[in-house]
Amino acid sequence: MSLNLRVTMDAFRSFVYELYIMVKFIYLSAKQLFQEACRTVKPLNDPMNRREEYAIITGGNRGLGFYTLLGLQASGMKVIAGCRDGRSKQQLFENLEEAGIPADSVEWINLDLSSLNSVRNFAKVVTDRNIPISLLINNAAVMFTPYGLTTDGLEQQFAVNYLGHFLLTHLLLPRLIEAGKHHRYASRIVNVASDASYLGYLELNDLNAKSFYNRFVAYSQSKLAQVLFNEMLHDRLTQNNYPVKCYAIHPGVIQSNWYANERFLKIGLRIVGFLLKREPVAAQRVLYTAFSPELENSSGCYFSGCKITIPATGSLCPSMRLKLWDATHKLLDIKEFGKV
Repeated sequence: MSLNLRVTMDAFRSFVYELYIMVKFIYLSAKQLFQEACRTVKPLNDPMNRREEYAIITGGNRGLGFYTLLGLQASGMKVIAGCRDGRSKQQLFENLEEAGIPADSVEWINLDLSSLNSVRNFAKVVTDRNIPISLLINNAAVMFTPYGLTTDGLEQQFAVNYLGHFLLTHLLLPRLIEAGKHHRYASRIVNVASDASYLGYLELNDLNAKSFYNRFVAYSQSKLAQVLFNEMLHDRLTQNNYPVKCYAIHPGVIQSNWYANERFLKIGLRIVGFLLKREPVAAQRVLYTAFSPELENSSGCYFSGCKITIPATGSLCPSMRLKLWDATHKLLDIKEFGKV
């Protein structure tokens, strides 16, 4: 086969695959819109009074994360928001001021999930204070970004959405265990995932997507990895009898500026945007997962809205969880999860 023909065939395969991805993405989006129109928000059945307990949320400066942060603050928790210095920090305190929340009621610590050193520094600041952490919400994310590598040489969506949170959870687990020993309920880890995980697949030999990159697939892969992590984490917590529960939640299809850079998504939202949930409503779903005593025995589950749902991982080989777990340990140079 000549070089020109080989190049032509490769280009044709890429075109067909991109077309397949787009069709599948549109189908899944339409399905999600229909389901979202039928979903409600399940209220908490008991008052949220978590005074003097500590919660950490990644992001939290805007959108879904900010409204989740407001719910944490309203419950009486001492909230630590981890987001980047500069514009993100400024946005956090501007939004707090607009909401009428005292700036000193939320603590900010610099966290850039695209940098493993930043994640380690954030965790060190927290652990050096020796405070028990009752709740960790892995919320921050990037979405549909062009191909790019972080300073650590990692594909940025996979790094921010999955690897950064994996490392952070590993480093903070001792503080979560400590809190779980002394409070009424076990500590909780909430992984804000996405039904986009149903579009994803895992190429364990190319997690940095060097051979093929599609921004939708990359986002979906990072969220699929997050769901797999939640399941594997639950197994480890249970095996060691740690007083910590973990959950993965798709908060819904949300009216958000996440889609501002995607022209066809913006057009679609103008047509069917009335079916989507607003960010404050979606945040109630995250808070339900974080606080509801009804979920004490549902650790490791995947929630779509407020309902336990079969995750995208159900169609994967059962060994995939362990393979990804081991590959992540190797990437992050972790010898034993939670042992720091």
